[in-house]
Amino acid sequence: MDPVLLLSALLLMAFGLLGVGVAEPELLGGHLLRIAASLAALGLGFLLPPQGLLRWARPLLWATLGLLVLVLFLGDGPGGVRRWFYLGPMAFQPSELAKVALVLYLASFVARKGRDAPILGAAALVGVTAGLVLVEPDFATALFLLTLGGLLFVLAGVPWRRLVAVSLAGFLAFSPFSGYYFARFQYVSERFANFLDYLQGEASSSHGAYQVVQAQKALLLAGPLGHGPGGSLPHLPEGHNDMVFASVVFATGWLGGGVVLLLYLLLFARGLSLALSLPGSLGLLALGLTLYLTLQAALNIGVTMGFLPVTGVPLPLVSYGGSSLLVSGLAVGILLRLAREGGKEVAPWSS
Repeated sequence: MDPVLLLSALLLMAFGLLGVGVAEPELLGGHLLRIAASLAALGLGFLLPPQGLLRWARPLLWATLGLLVLVLFLGDGPGGVRRWFYLGPMAFQPSELAKVALVLYLASFVARKGRDAPILGAAALVGVTAGLVLVEPDFATALFLLTLGGLLFVLAGVPWRRLVAVSLAGFLAFSPFSGYYFARFQYVSERFANFLDYLQGEASSSHGAYQVVQAQKALLLAGPLGHGPGGSLPHLPEGHNDMVFASVVFATGWLGGGVVLLLYLLLFARGLSLALSLPGSLGLLALGLTLYLTLQAALNIGVTMGFLPVTGVPLPLVSYGGSSLLVSGLAVGILLRLAREGGKEVAPWSS
């Protein structure tokens, strides 16, 4: 088992406990249960053979698509959104599972078809997955799925002529509906408008702008060493979830925030090294899971620090969200198994 990957994940979960503890102390017990579930998912990911996961990648993606359709009819959430299944005190968000399912599917697709095969079918599945998330509505996660899929196609070595053709087709397919979508879900365009106002130094009364201002206040008040888990955090909406990085820094100081960034950098470096050492689809799987964890972390931290528009994307392994913790734990477990496989003579899976 790779000690760098495992220790990085465990320390990030520990920082999450501090962040949730300072932001919403009453949620600490629930967060401990979520971390336990995440550790169980990590163990499951380590036990599952990567070749078997790739063999079942397509059925897993279809099952995930089924859940994404079902949540539009049976799901629930605040403000009329339909993103979660609620089973008593437990909630599950299928769009989180879609991130790992998509990585598995694309890794298996490249292994089966090769780099220069037509990608229209695979790209269509990426588009359908993102489209179902888009109508929940969850614009940021849909865009993240498209970005993750596009990056994996590029890094797998798919020729640019195919990528450009498929991207153009997708753009032309979405364009006729874009006006209706942005009119129907005005919060998306409002977030971008508020972000532009923020960059220009103009005041905004929006909830997202308030979140960013309060997060930056917490970051500045943290100081070098922070206020500890019992510190009095300024009012910060979603300080236990989307803005948890600000809560972590407030508790542990700029030094603790630097350690969090270092841990994600270690995850990225180890995952990249692992991807380069593994053959074929296994290497692409390691790369995709690494990008999922670290690219989403960069997006979340960029929002918290005011570099990006508010997205609502959780911080992997740290945020309170149960679905995010569960799936990110599973991703780390698969990476740990891939690290163990990297020490063997592994042949790329093919069907």
